[in-house]
Amino acid sequence: MKPIVYEIRRTLTSKFVIIMMIAIVGLSALLAYETASTSTSVGISSQPSVSFGYFINGNNLTMVAYAHDSYGNPVSRVNVYYQYNGTEYIAVSSSNGYANSTFPIDKSPQILIETNYSYRQFGNRITSPSAQYMVNFSSYYSGLQIIPDIVNPSNTSNLGFMVMYIGQNGTPSPPITIIVKATDISSKISDTSNFTYYYNMSSISIAKIYPTISSDNRNMSFLVSAEAANGMPLMLNTGIGKFTPFIDLFKLSIYTPITQSRLQNLVFSGAASILGLFIPILAIFVGYLTYGKDRTSGVLESVLKRPVTRGELITTRFISNALAILIAGSLAMIITDIIYNHYLHMYFSLLFLIDLIWTYLVEGVAFLALVYLISHVVKSQGALLGAAIGIFVVMDLFWGIIPIAVISALGISSTSSSYVTVNILFDYVSPAGYSNLVQSLITGKLGSFGGISINPSTYGITDLALAISGFLWMMVPFALAYILARYRD
Repeated sequence: MKPIVYEIRRTLTSKFVIIMMIAIVGLSALLAYETASTSTSVGISSQPSVSFGYFINGNNLTMVAYAHDSYGNPVSRVNVYYQYNGTEYIAVSSSNGYANSTFPIDKSPQILIETNYSYRQFGNRITSPSAQYMVNFSSYYSGLQIIPDIVNPSNTSNLGFMVMYIGQNGTPSPPITIIVKATDISSKISDTSNFTYYYNMSSISIAKIYPTISSDNRNMSFLVSAEAANGMPLMLNTGIGKFTPFIDLFKLSIYTPITQSRLQNLVFSGAASILGLFIPILAIFVGYLTYGKDRTSGVLESVLKRPVTRGELITTRFISNALAILIAGSLAMIITDIIYNHYLHMYFSLLFLIDLIWTYLVEGVAFLALVYLISHVVKSQGALLGAAIGIFVVMDLFWGIIPIAVISALGISSTSSSYVTVNILFDYVSPAGYSNLVQSLITGKLGSFGGISINPSTYGITDLALAISGFLWMMVPFALAYILARYRD
């Protein structure tokens, strides 16, 4: 069997290599699934909201508050504050989301209640701005209200709305029909009966409605109205002392078509972070286990008694190790691409896919070559293993922290050109920074520090510069190791 074939089989059947490949591909696929399946055009707020209603019994007003999240689900432990005639009343939402408070009121055509609420988030107490709720004394209950912009949990690019009904003494609704129409906003006339939806419901206090939004009516505006069981229109309470026969929902979709640029940003914020961590681990330890350990323990001397030269031995093992890195990175990116296409209906461009595979091949092979080089410098397995771990910790795991420390020590402003320059210099100094450079070239943003738009070519980030840098990182440490293997050992 030819030495190169033997070494490739030996590397690819190694338990460590198999486990690392499974980990790299599996974790990349998991991150791709999480990112793609939850991807939406806008961020979903994690902050609760509170919707208000009321009913009047004699001279007592009961304010009804429903605390809910962006999906309309109830939120507990929200403090709700009502202010009337200089007195503040407090209620706390229970597990069903309600926070009600009853207090005496004067008889007046319109009663103004000042409302706000507070909640804890990450240990901090956050208080909402105050808002005014208008109570109409002539109407003894708030009746039917529409709360728009409720996110559809089965498709977060689509919106629905919440129906809230507070009847006399807090009773739920009689039989009602909710009607949703696609409209010409200026005339309030339905564009077509194909986009009119009817929802019959009865005895509801809270209900969530998600009209069917297809690609044909994503950009249409909608309004909602209601009818009683006898077909007569019902007035909707706007919460500001007004009643209206309909409420504008506007668009019910926040969908925007996926683009290559958006797809690339999702990759850099998801699966790419796993490869940037685990590819160097694979490279460093496969280099130690298949070459460096044998070199420092003297095992290579027995291998060299066979018809193979030192140059052939280091070259075949290096190539077999690099092939394992290439396979792991390629499989991870291809499976990631398939998962993104399944959820977002777009594949990576061929050039972007090649760029990704090349990027992590450079990072992996560079760390691999460093281990090969160090194995010809140190004399013991312990020293080699310690140096390999040190390289990983300093040049990969903590590499993102080192530029921050240097910049802070030098007092460089984050808004200055020097800030960008220093970060890019550090990215060129370590193989771990190579993916940041590629990301900057593709997105026009400053690598892992993100958010700063730059002209990459102004700071020396070009296709040619990255090609030369990648080639040097892979070949220079290995060339030095090769020279030491042939002419010094």
